[in-house]
Amino acid sequence: MLIVLAAAAAIYQAWLRQPAVHDFDVSDTALVVLPLHTGSQHDDAVLAQGFSAELIERLAIIKDLRVIGNASAQRAVSENFDSRQLQWRLGATHSLSGTLRIQATQAYVELRLIDVASGQVVLAQTYGRAIDEMSLLSQDIALGVAKSLKLLIPAVPDAARIEPDAYRSYCEALHLAEDRARALESLRALVAAQPNFARAHAALAREIVGEARPERLAPGELEEIASEAKRALDLDPYLAQAHVTLAILACRTGDWARCMPMFQHALELNPSDTFGRMAYVYWLGALGFVDQGLREAEIAWRLDPLSPSANFTRGRLLDTVGRHAEASRYLEAVTPPSAGLVYARWHNAVWRTDTDAAAKLAVSIPESDGFREAYLVVSEALIEPRLWSEALPLISTSERATGRMDVLRLLTPDPDYAVIVGGLEGMLRNGWPSYYLLLWMPEYAKMRHDPSFQDFLKRTRLIDYWRAAGWPPQCRAEGEGALCD
Repeated sequence: MLIVLAAAAAIYQAWLRQPAVHDFDVSDTALVVLPLHTGSQHDDAVLAQGFSAELIERLAIIKDLRVIGNASAQRAVSENFDSRQLQWRLGATHSLSGTLRIQATQAYVELRLIDVASGQVVLAQTYGRAIDEMSLLSQDIALGVAKSLKLLIPAVPDAARIEPDAYRSYCEALHLAEDRARALESLRALVAAQPNFARAHAALAREIVGEARPERLAPGELEEIASEAKRALDLDPYLAQAHVTLAILACRTGDWARCMPMFQHALELNPSDTFGRMAYVYWLGALGFVDQGLREAEIAWRLDPLSPSANFTRGRLLDTVGRHAEASRYLEAVTPPSAGLVYARWHNAVWRTDTDAAAKLAVSIPESDGFREAYLVVSEALIEPRLWSEALPLISTSERATGRMDVLRLLTPDPDYAVIVGGLEGMLRNGWPSYYLLLWMPEYAKMRHDPSFQDFLKRTRLIDYWRAAGWPPQCRAEGEGALCD
């Protein structure tokens, strides 16, 4: 009996680890690039990790090939996926795996390209280059994979040669991504020592812009972001990462006519850039193009289905269009939990009218965030309206503590839309947090009919962009403003 129960528990746990849904296109050719091993050369593990990430970017430009993102590939290795899991959980038709070896001044990559369904080896080959030609080595591999899969790869200029120590330092800096201060220190030292290393300039700009909330930027960092991204593109105009960074900066300044095409160009250069695509998703949503944003979120998820960020983003966009039951499944699939996840799950529970779940989630909100007491009492007020008299002062207290508008105001019996729209506008201008998507939810259509919304469209120049580029499906011109359903 105990054996049966243990087996049942194991099956249940395995089921919990499955992605929210399995909507991969079975006609796709999809490749997962498993992080390269280094055999007994443990000192080269970070080098192999950085090279694996570059290889994904090189392979992503192959026509009609879906290259699965790095987060999902890392998880496949850490959880020791078998061929069935690669198919079921990643939608992979092929896997690429191998070993990186460094011998004196040469780098060798022994690779096996395998058809996941049949187990057939499609390509088994060793590629070699001088260590200062690591980027050329990734190009060689991409050409070999494209030929083996009978797919086309666009021609790109040869990558510049990089000194071996510089490339290793670059990979080590990428490995420090969780330690922002050390990563920035390493990348700044690297670009100072190697001013012609395009990828290092692009990585530095991306590292800073990833935290580019105004309150977190040190003096001069905004200018540094633009300078480093532009320098990267001067050296290599094909670096999608730098294009994404400049697109984000353009959106932060409300230059919609520049930022949208820049995102699109960047994703043509690297379709597997999950970070870039998700940034594009949020800005599409900010501009009211929520359905288009959801389509891009679905692409991001299919490219990296086990990425916490991809699941979170798809859940947020599904909530924005009112598909809350579907959104819940994606938000539940986010592991490990991120800092803002509990709030997304709480609001999702409210929109699903699951007040019991909302109350339990409110208890888990960190007290240090400054919002916990307000969420606890609002959770009760949604069940017992007389408690709103207690909730409203707590909402004001949380705003004084955090310095920004508390979106719980939208749930109050008589919301002040002028205050709310102003608060959401501030979040949109900062690009954080993603509560500005609330502007477009079906539940809050009344907010879009308030005069403050028309003022918002003019201040942000959204109305000018729509007139020039086209209208979101839910909006149309009306006099000098817009009517948005």
